Amino acid sequence: MQRTKHQEQNLTHTSSWVKPPTGTTKCNVDATMFDNNTIMRYGMCFRNSLGQLLLGNSGFLLSFATVLEAKSIALLESIKTSISNGMHTVLFETDCKSLIDALTSPAVHISEFGNLVSQCRRRLSSNPNYVVSFVKRQANRVAHTITRASLSHSNPYTFNDVPSIYSLFMNEMH
Repeated sequence: MQRTKHQEQNLTHTSSWVKPPTGTTKCNVDATMFDNNTIMRYGMCFRNSLGQLLLGNSGFLLSFATVLEAKSIALLESIKTSISNGMHTVLFETDCKSLIDALTSPAVHISEFGNLVSQCRRRLSSNPNYVVSFVKRQANRVAHTITRASLSHSNPYTFNDVPSIYSLFMNEMH
């Protein structure tokens, strides 16, 4: 079995967003369920080592899913997005500790969640400079806000700038 790279940041440093190292793209990702768990919405935010927005995406699926499955789908979509945009060194951050634990565990889950974890593992193992880390929710606010902003869009949406979340985005830069 291939091993997924895992980096868990020191929890004392994850209360706020931290710029990635030079040459690394950071992708914060989040998801949540709405309408009695029938609509899964997700958001992702890719930033460079200067903290500048490279790409933000939001989307949704009509699905009966658990929150854990939703966060797994969001991570999988962010990995696919980074691959399709030619990003080579990416640090993915999620506030879902259970997802991180599943990615790093040798256990195989026979479930929809297990299938999603397996898909993430395959893509991560094919991209040796992709790392997934856990961060506290406070360090994942922009992805959370993009997820919530998806309620305003009837289709998946790509952000090339951050007008609707500008103040939050700039506060993280200081």
